[in-house]
Amino acid sequence: MAEFETALPLPRAIENAISQNQNPRFASPSNPSCTIHSFERLSGGCISNAARITLSDGQRYFVKYSPHDLEMYEAERDGLDAIRATQTLRIPQVIGIGKSRCGNSFLILEAIEAANASSISEVEFARSLALLHRKTQSTRFGYPRSNFIGSTIQVNTWADDWQTFFVENRLRPQIKMAQNRRLTTRLFDRYAGQLLSKIGNIINDPSPPVLIHGDLWAGNVIVAKNGLPVLIDPAVSYSNRELEFGMTTLFGEFGTDFYDAYNECWPLLDGWQERVKLYQLYHLLNHLNLFGRTYFEACMNTLKRFA
Repeated sequence: MAEFETALPLPRAIENAISQNQNPRFASPSNPSCTIHSFERLSGGCISNAARITLSDGQRYFVKYSPHDLEMYEAERDGLDAIRATQTLRIPQVIGIGKSRCGNSFLILEAIEAANASSISEVEFARSLALLHRKTQSTRFGYPRSNFIGSTIQVNTWADDWQTFFVENRLRPQIKMAQNRRLTTRLFDRYAGQLLSKIGNIINDPSPPVLIHGDLWAGNVIVAKNGLPVLIDPAVSYSNRELEFGMTTLFGEFGTDFYDAYNECWPLLDGWQERVKLYQLYHLLNHLNLFGRTYFEACMNTLKRFA
């Protein structure tokens, strides 16, 4: 609890948010069971701070908090709820959300006890992911609201075709942001312009829009004690399902069992391994904008490959 002592408005706000949960075990803001007994700072987050809190009754929760606007966590809650509603994958329950007087926004989630990943959990995850995609086929690309990829706003304006959506809502905003931050070069900008003008010749498959997680790397998949995968930190949209694999192949660390199991359930179209390298560009550009020129060369190589 020592870390909270210098910022008491934050734990009080968290306790208040828990007490307002509709679960009957939290009867009122003065319920002693809602008092934070211990706070354990967790490592690994680069956008938000993370902690595991234990209440006075022993109940544990996971808390994300940061100076970012509350909208970021509202969008995350919306994405979690959207995936949960499909009843295809386990999603942590949202316990509460709010903002403290000291300026920190926060999101309180069910704490998931993690186990070691295995090939069995990868196969189970791939099958469930394929079910999520198949079950949520839609008619338009986009999403009812914008959300966030990391701390970057992700625009989800509706589009009738995939090429328009991917260019106008994914690549072009990231390229403009990088240019405004002076992270690009003239050659970079030339390749980017060439790619945007010809992208319809590269991603012209007829795949329908499906609900995707949107930020699916290994760190956003927890294997629970029962061996089942649990998804966190979504950046959802109705997109071409191949975009999902731009992130899994870039930072995913998923094995061949994962891709084999997915393809058994719903085979990806011929040539997906090549197109997915283009979809990696969206995430590389976002990392360029978030973390700087460390990612410049990777972006440049992909632009050169497809321009």
